[in-house]
Amino acid sequence: MNKKNKLNIKNIIIFIVILGIIAGLYVNFKNKKNIDIAREQIEEQEESANQNVNINQDSDKKEESIAPSKSLLEEKLESGKYLSDSGLPVLMYHFFYDKNEREPQDGNWIEINDFEAQMKYLSENDYYFPTWEEVEDYIDGKTELPEKSVVITVDDGDPSFFELGVPIIQKYNVQATSFVVAYWYGDVAENKEKNISYQSHSYDMHKGGSNGKGVMLSWSYEKMVEDLKTSQEVLGGATIFCYPFGQYNELDIKALKDTGFKLAFTTQGGRVKKGAPKYELPRVRISGNTGLEAFKKKVE
Repeated sequence: MNKKNKLNIKNIIIFIVILGIIAGLYVNFKNKKNIDIAREQIEEQEESANQNVNINQDSDKKEESIAPSKSLLEEKLESGKYLSDSGLPVLMYHFFYDKNEREPQDGNWIEINDFEAQMKYLSENDYYFPTWEEVEDYIDGKTELPEKSVVITVDDGDPSFFELGVPIIQKYNVQATSFVVAYWYGDVAENKEKNISYQSHSYDMHKGGSNGKGVMLSWSYEKMVEDLKTSQEVLGGATIFCYPFGQYNELDIKALKDTGFKLAFTTQGGRVKKGAPKYELPRVRISGNTGLEAFKKKVE
């Protein structure tokens, strides 16, 4: 074999070797790229799975957070002990005094220590204070009320209640309604005292009329409607009413219904029962000589 042929064979061998090296490098590169692609796909799948887990967890948390919790009324009714057929006592107070500072003017004034003893008794014996909506539902037969239920109302909105009575209400965390004569004391509603509902005792109908009785028995329908609407504006949307002097007639009831009042209270004695006329509701009077034992009997 001549020298030239030997050289060609050598070149061919070198070329084949180089080609093999290049092919090997390409295969390695291809495999590495496939591995990287596979790794990226796995990472993407894991990330997607984690996102789904987080979404499901967030969804579960969201469902837990929006799940309706039981109301206090529902919790109380779980005991199965309901208010008896004797009905709901709606207590009626008026004025308050401290015996160390003054004397009572009449039986409508209650000494503040006596009032505190009564509120302490209600608090320590786990009495329930229904909302006005719950009271209406009870009257309509839509709900029961717990065995120990009571409503506290205080007529007029007198400063003595806010100075002496309200701190006791808040101390024992009970609920009370102030029936405010808005022309006299309407500004008290601006304070929005804790645990106090501000409802209407009229705007300026707590006064005598030409016939010797309260003006609600002599005013025109239109005039009463104007007064009632004004009281609602001053008190921030009152829907519960207390008749001045406890006096009322059919025209008064119509005016109340037409202005959006849902319930109205008289000064007649008795308890609120299912099916009671909503605009002629009775109350339980608490006077200055109502001792603690007598008080217990009035609410039990």
